[in-house]
Amino acid sequence: MQVEIKSVQPDEVDVWLSFASKVWTSNLEQLRVRFLKEDFPYEFLYWKSGKALAWLSLSIRREYVEGCSSLPIAYLEGIAVLPQARKQGIARELLTFAKQWAKEQGCSQLASDCALNNTTSQEFHHKIGFREVGRSIHYIVEI
Repeated sequence: MQVEIKSVQPDEVDVWLSFASKVWTSNLEQLRVRFLKEDFPYEFLYWKSGKALAWLSLSIRREYVEGCSSLPIAYLEGIAVLPQARKQGIARELLTFAKQWAKEQGCSQLASDCALNNTTSQEFHHKIGFREVGRSIHYIVEI
């Protein structure tokens, strides 16, 4: 069975949406428009035997990122594996791909984040090798 991790193409936007919408709560049509405007330049799908089983979203950040010691920083914006494809090492393969991609972009670190109440994501990050470097609570006041 052939495995490929490939950049998402415009004609694959519906496949991309099926993954991204599980992680990001944005309106589907807004996500579609943003994708087609190339607001998400580093999007990848994990294909096995012609079927997309997982998705990976990366970015390059050039501003300070909590816990990082150098710039630029590669950032894991989103990752999802179909339920029936979990526990097969796909997330680890995607992380290996992300690390190599980050090195090719001139980055020495890969960062990520998740919500404080998202314990599933926290467990995932620890399991695939991330270490926690901080916690944040954000505030706002209307003026």
